[in-house]
Amino acid sequence: MGEWEHLQRNVGEWRGWFDSLDRTLQRTKRQPSLLTLEPAPSGVPLNLTLLLWPEEAVSSSPHQPPAGEPEKRIVQSFTRLDPDMGVFGTGSFSRGTLHRSTWTKLYAEFGFLHHQRRHRLVLLWDGAGQLDRIVLIREFLAESSALERPPLEADQLIGDWRCDLPSPGDNICFAADDLDRWIFLPDGGAFLAPAQIDSHQPFSIEALWLSSATRLERISRRYSEHGALTSVNHQLLTR
Repeated sequence: MGEWEHLQRNVGEWRGWFDSLDRTLQRTKRQPSLLTLEPAPSGVPLNLTLLLWPEEAVSSSPHQPPAGEPEKRIVQSFTRLDPDMGVFGTGSFSRGTLHRSTWTKLYAEFGFLHHQRRHRLVLLWDGAGQLDRIVLIREFLAESSALERPPLEADQLIGDWRCDLPSPGDNICFAADDLDRWIFLPDGGAFLAPAQIDSHQPFSIEALWLSSATRLERISRRYSEHGALTSVNHQLLTR
């Protein structure tokens, strides 16, 4: 099964919230959202419609439609994967800047999928290479009873994990020291990324999602000292 087929695991109608966070993780904006991804009868193209409502339309539950009309509509059709996007066997994906330079702003998106839930994270750096904005997106399949995950804490990760993908049987152990620099988020998420990108230094950007007490996904994007993306790696870990 190829990446295009893996992407189609995301087909459906997803309700949720787009939360914009500043550098201190304080929420500056919340927008209710409805994202619909549906394939043509032949499977190509995939048609995406994203509706965003103003903050005052937020309801008490993501399963309840927001009040009023959306303030923004984005419509796209995909016939193939963009070069900056990688999709994995679980349906989770990542996309972002392929090559950072002095005239480009770096960004990275991580999209995690499990059953009736999606947890997405977008990180954006400014022109000076400083982490400028964080967007946390929590999505729930329409007409499902899926719930938000609790905020992640380091204690939930410490210990041994078994790798199911891509190298079954490999064991990974998280110690407290390994998690010191990770930023923990609501809905079971976390990320590890430089607050300041230094020119001529290699760097990596990583995110993870604990979708249940025994299931963890991790995606990393690695860049060379020249700012070029060198690898995108995905792990599905269980215990």
